[in-house]
Amino acid sequence: MNVKSKILLLIASSAGISISAISPALPKIAEAFNSNDNAEFLVKVMLTIPSLMIAFFAPLTGLIIDKGHRKKLLIGSLITYGLMGTTGLYLNDLFHFIISRALFGLGVAGIMTSIETLIADFYIGEERNKMVALQGACVSLGGVAYIVLAGALTILSWRYPFGLYTLGLLLTIPALYFIKEPSEQKEHGIDHIDTNTTFDRTTFLPVAGIGLIVFIAMVFFYSIPTQLPFLLSIHGITSPAKAGIAVSLVALAGGFTSFTMPYFKKRYHFSALAGRAFVLLTIGFLGLSIAHSFLLTLVFAVFAGSGIGLLMPTMRLWVITIASLPLRGRSVGFITSSLYLGQFLYPIVSQPVVAIHGITILYTIIGCTSIVMALYLLSRTAKVS
Repeated sequence: MNVKSKILLLIASSAGISISAISPALPKIAEAFNSNDNAEFLVKVMLTIPSLMIAFFAPLTGLIIDKGHRKKLLIGSLITYGLMGTTGLYLNDLFHFIISRALFGLGVAGIMTSIETLIADFYIGEERNKMVALQGACVSLGGVAYIVLAGALTILSWRYPFGLYTLGLLLTIPALYFIKEPSEQKEHGIDHIDTNTTFDRTTFLPVAGIGLIVFIAMVFFYSIPTQLPFLLSIHGITSPAKAGIAVSLVALAGGFTSFTMPYFKKRYHFSALAGRAFVLLTIGFLGLSIAHSFLLTLVFAVFAGSGIGLLMPTMRLWVITIASLPLRGRSVGFITSSLYLGQFLYPIVSQPVVAIHGITILYTIIGCTSIVMALYLLSRTAKVS
């Protein structure tokens, strides 16, 4: 693997887990600002507002990319990521925190869309499949490492985890030297690219469908880290260490199946892969809804993690495969927006169900919905390439 590939993967992994990297420090941040009214609520807003900003602005960054400014957007976004991410090292006003985190979300939006598009530009065929798979694996496995490191830093000070975002500034230098602006005319053998191309029905409907799948998958997935510790406590398993093991196994399983995606892509169409991913999610969530022991919970959590790990790189690869070159950035931006909108809206969608019926019913609903998604996608296998 060359230096350019390593830099792209490192940037992708640092951006992919950036929202949750400070989550271990949230209780101490709330405690530090307890003189503010609604401090606990505002701290949660501080964590989630980047997702909302990414959901809104990822399509705009995709438009910038389609105008031929991939590298410029990446470098500017890395600088924004680093400068705004590290404000937690010195800010003393909670509302200033929220503003800086919103700007931080803009940086993440630019990084996510530009990296995905650059991977599509620089690699083709099996090499592209492997890069997309490695991206998913790096995000999953890097997420475990970042959370553990952030937790260790939080013991020293709630401010120290924000120092992890200096990675954005550090990566700016190698990105400047080793990542080139793709020469679309040269690489794709065409004389002119119409940057004003708009979505037509044949492009919009498939991309919109993939975006819907990604949105649903994110709503499903976030019920694991947010609800699984509470489900364990219902069964009398109150150890934070055991909850951490369960959530970490989900990420590790996802990283493994992301890595194996290119192998399965040789045998199955995109819709067939997505359908099988939802089969794994079905087994995982229905199993979690009836599991009463820690061991069984771990087993079914691995199924759920494997499902999401297979699904997400499949969806990303599907989009960059079907999107024409002039629409590639906007298509990637739309999918990125769907992903983070699912993250942001998850509490709104799930909390009423949990409050009225409980976590097991939520997992049952997710499992049953996954069955429907699996059957639909598998039925489309012969029609969608």
